[in-house]
Amino acid sequence: MYVHVVKKGENIQQIAHAVGVEAEEVAIVNGLADERPVPGSSLLIPTQVPTTLRTYATQEGDTVKKIANLHHIPERIARAANGSLPTEPLPAGRVLTLPVPIAQKRAIEVNVRFDVQGDPEERLTLQEARHALSSLSVATAWIGRDGSLRLPDHWSQALQAQAQAAEARQLLLVAPDDEQAARRLLVHPATRRNFYRDLRAWIAADEFLGVHVEFPRLPPEMRVPFNRFMRELAVRVHHLRGLLYVGVPPHAADDPDHPVYGAYDLAWLSRCCDRVVWNVDDAFGRADGPPTSLAPLHQIKRTLAHAVTLVPKRKLLLGLPCYGYDWPVPYDPERAAALLIHGPMSLPEEEGEFERPKQVHWDEVAMSPMFTYRDDLGERREVWYEDARSLAAKLHLVHEWELAGISCQVPGDAMLVQWCLLQDLFQIRKGTGLF
Repeated sequence: MYVHVVKKGENIQQIAHAVGVEAEEVAIVNGLADERPVPGSSLLIPTQVPTTLRTYATQEGDTVKKIANLHHIPERIARAANGSLPTEPLPAGRVLTLPVPIAQKRAIEVNVRFDVQGDPEERLTLQEARHALSSLSVATAWIGRDGSLRLPDHWSQALQAQAQAAEARQLLLVAPDDEQAARRLLVHPATRRNFYRDLRAWIAADEFLGVHVEFPRLPPEMRVPFNRFMRELAVRVHHLRGLLYVGVPPHAADDPDHPVYGAYDLAWLSRCCDRVVWNVDDAFGRADGPPTSLAPLHQIKRTLAHAVTLVPKRKLLLGLPCYGYDWPVPYDPERAAALLIHGPMSLPEEEGEFERPKQVHWDEVAMSPMFTYRDDLGERREVWYEDARSLAAKLHLVHEWELAGISCQVPGDAMLVQWCLLQDLFQIRKGTGLF
């Protein structure tokens, strides 16, 4: 498969005919209902050759043909994978994305943090993802202020059966109710005893094969208590022959006093845990922040360079978002962004003042798509999201840095294209033990 960026005037029939595939196949893989997608949108084109998406910064005198020959790919593929290109020779510093064939697929773990809300799409999502899943961090167990655990009401036997059918090991995702619950658990021994009591019952019953800990935004003074808690938890989970995952915010330096990431001692956590999830998806573009890329490639690279100095690559999972946010503009800190899964395809066919996006724009630094539109009230909106091109460019880091794999947060519904990409790029590990 390779990425094709839609040019103005192109439709699915033309794109499919040019590469000798069925238009229906292109539409299914990309979840398309519209025959004429928005210019600038990225499509995944099914072919027999798996490709990874490398980035290339143009040099003085470069032409598309020269660049294509340098990377041993057809010129038409190089052109297809980029937006409208300027006249040649290309200006120096332009960043192109190039679908380069993979000689050998790497075996990786694909972990999904599944946000269960009770929506009908959830069973379909698990069914579509079944061949691309290694582990499923699901059924968030909320930690109360007394340390007790409770599962969400929406976690049903039907979903559990769907997860088991995917042959993915299930991990219990645990998170505190609020900052006060996190602090009490880390500081008070009696609260931790309640937590360990409830946790042991679930792990010992083999319903879950491990624990995935997500304690976001801990204050820096919790660094030592959090280290102590993770060491205690590791002893208990490993004694029950379970696995322990921990999510941490990405950062480029070890600063114990930093208000965002000071509490997370990477070297200590990597010794206690079986996997460290580098939560890029919770660091940059946020629902409560201003419009921006959710996972900017340049920032990911900068923080990964620090992560691999303290965490063995065989333990490091790159956390990536598989969704987008839709902000009102100008930005108002009192109004959070809305979740948007499928880019322009998520927008309804509205009447009145609704104005669909005319073009998807591409940020060459962040390697992310964005667009603007007006809703049915005439309000201007700005959307940053992930698509086939942005995900492929970021998944290339897993190849380049030889990471253990990825962890993606899925809010119930998900893009089919991400599962197709993963199966095309990698050999997905399966099984119940540690990979």
